[in-house]
Amino acid sequence: MIVLIAEKPSFGADLARIIGAKERHDGYIDGGSLNGERAAVTWAFGHLVELDEGEEYRSRHWQAESLPVLPPAFKLRVAQKDGKPDPGKAKQLSIIEMLFANSNRIINCGDAGREGELIQKYIYEYVCERNERCRKPVLRLWVSSNTDEAIRTGLASLRPASEYEPLFLAGKARNEADWLVGLNATEALTLAIRKANPADRRVFSLGRVQTPTLALVCKRYMENKQFVSTPFWVVRIKTESKGKAFQIQSVKRFTSFEESNSVVKRCENTLVKVTEAKTEPVTLKAPLLHDLTSLQQEASRRYDYSPDEALSLLQSLYEKKLVTYPRTGSTFIPWDMMKTIPRRLAQLASSLPDGPLKQYAAGLKATPYAELNKRSVNDGKVTDHHALLLEGKGPDGLPQKEANIYMLVAERMLQAFSPNCETLVSSYRFTCGGEEFTASSTKVEKPGWKAVLGEGAKDTAEKTEENDPDKEPVQEVPPLQQGDILSVKKAETVQGKTKPKPLYTYDSLIKAMKYAGKEVEDEEVKDALKECGIGTVATRAGILAILINQRKFLKKEGKKIIPTETGLEVYNLVKDMTIADVEMTGRWEIALTAIADAKMEARSFDTNIRTYTEKITNQLSNLTIGNEIVRAALDSIALQIHDVIAAMEKDTGIRLPVLRVDGGP
Repeated sequence: MIVLIAEKPSFGADLARIIGAKERHDGYIDGGSLNGERAAVTWAFGHLVELDEGEEYRSRHWQAESLPVLPPAFKLRVAQKDGKPDPGKAKQLSIIEMLFANSNRIINCGDAGREGELIQKYIYEYVCERNERCRKPVLRLWVSSNTDEAIRTGLASLRPASEYEPLFLAGKARNEADWLVGLNATEALTLAIRKANPADRRVFSLGRVQTPTLALVCKRYMENKQFVSTPFWVVRIKTESKGKAFQIQSVKRFTSFEESNSVVKRCENTLVKVTEAKTEPVTLKAPLLHDLTSLQQEASRRYDYSPDEALSLLQSLYEKKLVTYPRTGSTFIPWDMMKTIPRRLAQLASSLPDGPLKQYAAGLKATPYAELNKRSVNDGKVTDHHALLLEGKGPDGLPQKEANIYMLVAERMLQAFSPNCETLVSSYRFTCGGEEFTASSTKVEKPGWKAVLGEGAKDTAEKTEENDPDKEPVQEVPPLQQGDILSVKKAETVQGKTKPKPLYTYDSLIKAMKYAGKEVEDEEVKDALKECGIGTVATRAGILAILINQRKFLKKEGKKIIPTETGLEVYNLVKDMTIADVEMTGRWEIALTAIADAKMEARSFDTNIRTYTEKITNQLSNLTIGNEIVRAALDSIALQIHDVIAAMEKDTGIRLPVLRVDGGP
């Protein structure tokens, strides 16, 4: 008998239907056939098995003298619930053990990724440890889509499970590293605080990934709140050419009103000279297809969905066979999949709700294959899974939130395979009153992909931003030539003020985690840095959910993600330690990727993590907690005072001096 084991019951039901298994039992479905051999399907419920450090170490928990806890080797146990083996998971494991023991071969049908491989291999190792009869040859089903066609194709091209061993080793290394760092750091910090203040019985949770993420948010929050804004002034001149009015702005930012006003007086009742005029074509490339991170960012911007909620909605669409594998970190598809795009576009044209998007899809469907944009097609840049694509029928009948996610994927698909947007960008420099001024405008020649959402069909003149001195006015500037002389219709000074970096939102925080806190816009640099991030594409949403919902270290205020008082307290205690080092965590993720690619030994990573665990445990155990708590309290008071002063300044228009609570300026 062949046993197929899925990660979830829903996928198990799909497998059973495809192989003709109809005999339902508790925890499995029997009576199927695969390659002429009897086959049964069973499943996990996610993580059935977890790490067990052993009774020897459990008895030493919460004893400072026993830290760090470094088991020479980990054992496995049934996943726990309320400190005891979960009864439902224990029962399913016994069913899996029975099926494995009575089988000839096993097919691992877990989710195709590092975590899916870990879940399946842990189950196999656990039941084989209990029952040697379970050790059977294992094959791997690897699919990025759960449509019937994809599953049948996958079942016809099974691979030996040994080929995926590096992926398991990477998952195992990550799992053990998180256990070692999380348990020891949490206990060391908590015990140090209790030693200083026995009445404080809180548990201060730290982790290999969650603490650098907390540090990102807290650092930005402190910088933002403590930022002292300084005023500046720019000069704007209203002029015209060929009957078309527009504005030019001074290149220089002036540090006083008097200085800027003197420029205004010099420019009034005089002329403006065009010193440089340049117009050149600029191509705005079509965006790449969505991966999970970019989808989560867009869902946050558009609908204020948390990354965890967006992933959950996407997972539901996957289980309904409406999208391809959700936990993908790739924005590319392979060339053989490009052949399916005309069919998918035709499907979109027929299944989307009536409206502009459906009309656009119908037009793109008619585009010859050779003319479809292929920027998102690259075999060499496809990771474990290709980018998100739609499958099957349209969004009719879906709950509204799922329909919203479906439409985000649809929009990006249409954009990705559309022509580039072609523009003409005109840049001008001027002199007036002895000062330099600039202006620019963009004319859209061919909207291309921007027409998907109705953007770019008109010139950007309709988006004029007249009152933002941080930016040049967005406007239509009539064609000018070097040497043209224009009259000054009005000259004025406009006040602005320097601004801090904005507080994180779900959108910007997920992006910061992906690029290890580095702010980059260049696509090639982004591609080079994306493997350096905090966590993985599949785990970042869960990390934020833990920090917000479980640890209560972060909270949502409007769209902003800010630290709680407890989160700030933890940050102030550990911010100068290696456990809060964002770049170190990024380097670990690179190492885990190297293990998955069989380019690095897992043993080397484990040795480094154990050394690191000893180091941070020592750092945390020797904290001078009293002074740190006082400093955290003072910082909290200072931030509250800063908020009050900011409100007073806004109401009165008077800039007030800011004092630190320790008496400094």
